[in-house]
Amino acid sequence: MVEKYVTQPSARARLQQSVFGPYLPLLVQSLEQAEYAAETIRLHLRAAVRFSKWLQRRKITLSDVNEATVEGYVQHEQRKTPSSSGPRPYKAIGLRRLLRVLRQHSALSAPIDTGAHSSVEEWLRTFADYLEHVTGCASTTRINYLRNARRLFQELFADGEVEWEKLTVLVLTQFVRHEAAKLQPSACGQPVTATRALIRYLAFRGVVSEGLLGAVPAVLTKRHATIPRAIPAADVERVIASCVEGARYGLREKAIVLLLARLGLRAGEVIRLRLDDIDWGRGCIRVPAGKTHRERSLPLSQEVGDVLAAYLQHARPTSVHRELFLRWRPPFSPLQSSTSISTLTRKLLRRADIRVHRAGAHTLRHSLATGLVCNGVSFKVVADVLGHHALATTEIYAKLDLGSLSQVALPWPGGAQ
Repeated sequence: MVEKYVTQPSARARLQQSVFGPYLPLLVQSLEQAEYAAETIRLHLRAAVRFSKWLQRRKITLSDVNEATVEGYVQHEQRKTPSSSGPRPYKAIGLRRLLRVLRQHSALSAPIDTGAHSSVEEWLRTFADYLEHVTGCASTTRINYLRNARRLFQELFADGEVEWEKLTVLVLTQFVRHEAAKLQPSACGQPVTATRALIRYLAFRGVVSEGLLGAVPAVLTKRHATIPRAIPAADVERVIASCVEGARYGLREKAIVLLLARLGLRAGEVIRLRLDDIDWGRGCIRVPAGKTHRERSLPLSQEVGDVLAAYLQHARPTSVHRELFLRWRPPFSPLQSSTSISTLTRKLLRRADIRVHRAGAHTLRHSLATGLVCNGVSFKVVADVLGHHALATTEIYAKLDLGSLSQVALPWPGGAQ
């Protein structure tokens, strides 16, 4: 069964000699039943071999492998390539499925104890409940905050047992600086915000002093110091035109791009759209509540409606899932990360030969907002379209309305320049 996907004798030998060699046919069978594409199955096999080599270097036997081992491997790969996008490195693809297959066929001893009963895991669980039910954070925010808290706890409490006296001012300062150093300047505030949320929770529970909040160093950011990464309207049309005409994949590309460019949706909002969110009778589309906890309804133009209808009729795979956009390759399951939408946008920008610093799905959202502001649309209307919670968020687009800014600019001292 493995030979179907790995034809080179040397590569097959590496598979057979790996720790997971006897069980790889079972993994292939599981992936085939889930209708994964052949190339994706090859990627799963390669990831299993890489993971096996890592285990052998550390003298970890198959019976000792569990989810914590996989997480350790993932962190090892992330340290090697900290700039890689996505929640886990490419070399770790499918390892959790591999563990499920091993467990189903009794290759791993008993149900795995991943430390769910350790005090660290218990605190992370209650912190997750606090974020969801007390502060009401969006799901993506909860994921980021919990990931940050887990990293801090793993550094402090390697044995899984909490000792709060270890959480000192120096530890917090060094941790936040280390995490911020791995990020782009615009994202450096993420570990600061996440760590402060954790300290507030711990102070709320009475296990640390509120004074520790002052130990989390602030990141110097100047409001409105940058301008939105927008492109001219003509370039937006070039991006739309770059979608492959006459191809099923091209219909999917165009449907996604139009939702970004004409309605200004966020990438996360695109992947959360469901078939029931389109009201064909009223000619509108409902954007589910997400980052701002407020859903909104946007008009569905003839252009966007026609492309969505064509995509649904001719390009969307048959599936029991109600999400509007699914994986393009088998299995046809819902998209799991907004990264896929940003990746598609970057590909189309390159295809249209348009260069943008840190291009992504927000490039088209910024371009729509900039065009609306420059055409005299009020900030309130723009904020409603974009789903901004406060007008202050929308004010950044005022910097790109050069016509209006020129009317309020003061004369240059000594004459015109």
